[in-house]
Amino acid sequence: MRLKRQLTPKSMILNVLRQTRGRYCPSSKLITVGELFDFKASTIRVALTRLLSAGKLESDGCGGYRMSSQTDLLSDFIEQWRLGDLRRGKWHTDDWLMVLLPSNPDRAMRTLSQTTLRFFGFRKAKNKVWIRPNNLLPALNDLRDLYRAVGLERDALLFKASDIPYPEQFIWESTLWNTDDLQFTYERQLVKLAKSKARIDKMQLEDALRESFIIGGETINLLVKDPLLPDEMFCTPKREELRHAMCEYDARGHKIWTQFLGDSATLNLNQKEGK
Repeated sequence: MRLKRQLTPKSMILNVLRQTRGRYCPSSKLITVGELFDFKASTIRVALTRLLSAGKLESDGCGGYRMSSQTDLLSDFIEQWRLGDLRRGKWHTDDWLMVLLPSNPDRAMRTLSQTTLRFFGFRKAKNKVWIRPNNLLPALNDLRDLYRAVGLERDALLFKASDIPYPEQFIWESTLWNTDDLQFTYERQLVKLAKSKARIDKMQLEDALRESFIIGGETINLLVKDPLLPDEMFCTPKREELRHAMCEYDARGHKIWTQFLGDSATLNLNQKEGK
């Protein structure tokens, strides 16, 4: 599983605003963070304008920005990484989610649809249907809205299926998800978190912020994109171990961000977690 993602001005802005969601963040502070990653102020301003035009951000008209309600749907999903295995429900071995994509697609739209399905743990079977175990807690209509908001084609059919021949199910379970790779990735990221946690308090503030942003972002990306397979297909304590480690790391990152950006950038983690 690939963890490395190229940080862009847009992704940086969204990552910062995701943590301060619901409150406007001054563009000056977004520019300050951008400079830590060698993004020019003009580049950040252009990215803000494009995100605003795309409907992903809202502006208060005075240089402040926050996530739009449309973007919040995906943000809510991303923030659920904190719930870990509580995102899963009980799975019956013949219960699957399936997606059929329409014929004669627009090429760019089809690419986005396929990227969206992979993001949410679907895999393409040999008969061209996209599948995943039906073990997620959200209702089907809620999942459909989420997938479409992220990029699934409007005419794609998402449905539950259970009358699947056993040989086909066995092939799906045993070949479509690389669980060995998942296990290795959890273990590798646990080591990276531990090493970063051991040194981050001794670093200069800007270096600590930069590292916590990158390492923390990698880990959250892994937890968000995890296919959340049922235990019948892949049972490991490493995912929950990584989640707990990331919660501890995130608390340290919270202190670093607050120290660097001030009170207006304080994360709403305690409110979100009901503490």
